[in-house]
This record gives sequence, C-alpha cells and structure tokens, in this order.
Amino acid sequence: MQNFYRVGARLLLAGMVTLSQTVYAESAGSAKVAMPATVSNAAEVNAAEEVLESNEYKIGVLDLLEIKVLQDVNLSRSVRVDARGNISMPLINVVHVAGLSAYEAEQLIAAKLEADYLQNPQVSVFIKEFTSQRVTVQGVVKKAGLYDFQGQATLLQAISMGGGLDVKADERAVKVIRQLPGNKTETVVYDLLAIRKNNAPNPILKGGDVVVVEEAEPITVEGAVVKAGMFYLSGNTSLMQVISQAGGLHDLADPSTIKVFSTQKNNKNAALEYDLEKIRDGKMVDPMLHAGDVVVVERSAGKSLVENVTRTLRGFIGFGNPWGSR
Repeated sequence: MQNFYRVGARLLLAGMVTLSQTVYAESAGSAKVAMPATVSNAAEVNAAEEVLESNEYKIGVLDLLEIKVLQDVNLSRSVRVDARGNISMPLINVVHVAGLSAYEAEQLIAAKLEADYLQNPQVSVFIKEFTSQRVTVQGVVKKAGLYDFQGQATLLQAISMGGGLDVKADERAVKVIRQLPGNKTETVVYDLLAIRKNNAPNPILKGGDVVVVEEAEPITVEGAVVKAGMFYLSGNTSLMQVISQAGGLHDLADPSTIKVFSTQKNNKNAALEYDLEKIRDGKMVDPMLHAGDVVVVERSAGKSLVENVTRTLRGFIGFGNPWGSR
C-alpha cells in the first residue's frame, strides 16, 4: 500500500514539472521567462522526494507495527518494536527497524523474504501505535518546558506547544539540538519566517530533541523621535515601519538626514543616509533593516535655531521687560 502511494506521488510530481515546462513553452513567444537550463524532470522529482522522505516519521522503540505480506497471510501480524529497536518475524527472525520510515521497513522486510523464501513479496507496514515522545522547548517562548507528543511533531507544532514566540524572539535562527550516537550532538538552525511562508520545509522532530529560541538583537532608534528606544519587530522590517513604532518624528527632526548604522557585513559600522520625504514620495526605496541596526534621527539646524530664538524671546518678554507687568 505504501508503495502504491509512493509511486502515485512520483507520477504526480513528474506531471507537475512537465506541466510547468509546457506552460513555459506556450508563453515563450510572448514573454521571456527565466528557467534553469540544467534542471531535469528526474532531478526535480528526486529533490521533492528527498524533502518528503526527510519529513517521514521514523519508527521508534515500543511502536506497534501492523505488517501484512500479500503472498502469505501467516506472515502478517502485529508486532511491537522492542527496547533494542528490533522486531521478530517468522522465517527471517530478527529485523532492526528503529530509525526507519514505514517505507524503508517495507523494503527491508521484503528484501529478506525475497532472499530465500518468496518471489517478489508485497509487504506493507502500518504504524498502529506511536509511543509517547518528549521534546524540550527553551528560550524566548511564552511557556518553556517539556512537552509530550505521539507520532510525529513538527518544529512549528513544538513552538505552538511552548505557547508561541515571545516578542523578543529571533524567529530567523531557531535551533534544534539532537542527540546522536557516541555522545555527540547535532545542531541545525531554522528560519521560522521562511517555514511559515512555505519557502523552507517544516522539519519533523524526534523524541529527545531540544528546541532553543534565542533573543533577537533589537533595532535601536535614537534622536529626534517621539519615543526613542529598542524595538523587536518580526519579519522584514523597513525604516518607515521602525520610525512609526518609535511614534514618528519629533517636530524638530530633520527627515532628510536619517542615518542607519548597519550590522551587516557589507555595511558594518557604516552610516547609510536616507531621506524620509523622498521615501514617502516614492523617489527612494524604503530600506529593510536588520537586527542590531541603529537608526539615528538628527535635529534640523534651522528648526532648532527658530526654537531657541523663540524661547529666548519668550523669556525676555516674560522676565526681562520691566514694564511687562504694567
């Protein structure tokens, strides 16, 4: 049965690739569309299958499997994976299945049966019961802790178990730490924003995984704004959005000389200057900011001079004129 679905998926993927290339060919006469010249149908299908297989649940200790062999009903049975990750079956005895997907277990059992007993055996493996597994969610989430799950859980589901991200979380660098044999660990960093937009696969977690959400570097806004301070903004954040979060410009601000001190390697420690009025008018691109950037809004020299003169005159009229009270 699993073989049937897998073949169907392969045919569907191949059909989608062929259809996309047909549409491209029909529209080539009226518009130029950029397409990779070296990507073949088989390569795209295989790449898609790799993503699907990486997200398949892996059989674990104490899982209950329902195994069916089409050619011999006496070989069909329900069997639980033991503490060593093995199952026992007639004819082929012990088979190690822990860490395999259901499809991989089907292929392994079929190969052992075909070696000495059956011709082209058709084997299906269904995971009837999943053992309870546990994942740890740490860091800048609303409810850090240990969470149990059955079957399989994705990274987004684990974040949801933890109550979601805190406003200070760095969603572009969420770590998953996994224990490997030999007392080793593996750390993989994921971009939740890309996952939510379907630009990256949502990884499947394993029991014992630790999800760590780090605190993001804030964007700092200084100078002539209504509410200077540090701001934690998710996703892609533009200069205009950050200024808005800071309450907008102060009356004495100079909108034509907004400086951004970038933390990016190409512009590190360099002051990039922007004109907000040109950005509002569409004459200048509203730049995207990054965690750790510092925005400095300076006062207008002309406006400050007028303000100082006005204050001086008010003081003179109120306190320096001996006839002011008569």
